[in-house]
Amino acid sequence: MTVRLLACLLLAAPMLGGCLSDRTFGEALDDSSAATEIKTKLTFNGGPSKFGEVDVAVVDRFVLLSGRVPSEFERKEAERLAWTVSSVDEVANELQIENWDLGRDMNDAWITEQVRLRLLADNDIKGTNYNIQVHSGVVYLLGLARTGDELRKAAEHASLVNGVQKVVSYVKMRERGAPESSPDISVAAAPLADQQGKPVAADPNEGAIRIAPSAAAPAPIVPPVSQPTTRGQYTDPYAPGAAPPPGANSNNSIGLLQSSPIPPARN
Repeated sequence: MTVRLLACLLLAAPMLGGCLSDRTFGEALDDSSAATEIKTKLTFNGGPSKFGEVDVAVVDRFVLLSGRVPSEFERKEAERLAWTVSSVDEVANELQIENWDLGRDMNDAWITEQVRLRLLADNDIKGTNYNIQVHSGVVYLLGLARTGDELRKAAEHASLVNGVQKVVSYVKMRERGAPESSPDISVAAAPLADQQGKPVAADPNEGAIRIAPSAAAPAPIVPPVSQPTTRGQYTDPYAPGAAPPPGANSNNSIGLLQSSPIPPARN
């Protein structure tokens, strides 16, 4: 009995975050299972050398792939593997072709925790509803917002952390009752202004979150460069008879992309 109970706890551990969010246990279980299945496929089809820096986040059957891969081939292959999971409805591919950099990764980890702390410290935001990924100073938010104001505030909190280059939000509105229109979060929060339009200093004691050093100016909050792909839109570029994707080797019958060299390290 003890062994069985321990096994159940170990299985449920990855979903505890989902249980604390507005998702049901079943939704959290489905999303966690999908993320685990995608990660397993990446491990068995490339391993750490190709997909070691790929982060997989799944919320409400929506997959966000972020991180770094060595070439365009791995970028396409990671998305293809994600689509082999039947419980996936949408995939956003934000993978970048970059090399490993310890200093950059440490800075990204610091930014991740500062954004997380800001969301958890704001009583108007349910921080457990949000998944935060940071790569090269770019913050990717994925999750479910209860209101339009919460969605906007979450992105604005991320934009205020020192070191953030930009914020890309994939946060969805959780429909409860009458659906609320999604707010415009394509620009960062503007500074406070008086009736004449002149900027004024904010009250430091009003709604302050004294956790991370704030940036001198908010980072831009921008929409995704390319919209997520739905299952009906996605076509496997490596399927038999499919047109070879750009950069493919014309002598390769299945149209696989040629690997490109890893870019040099940036100072």
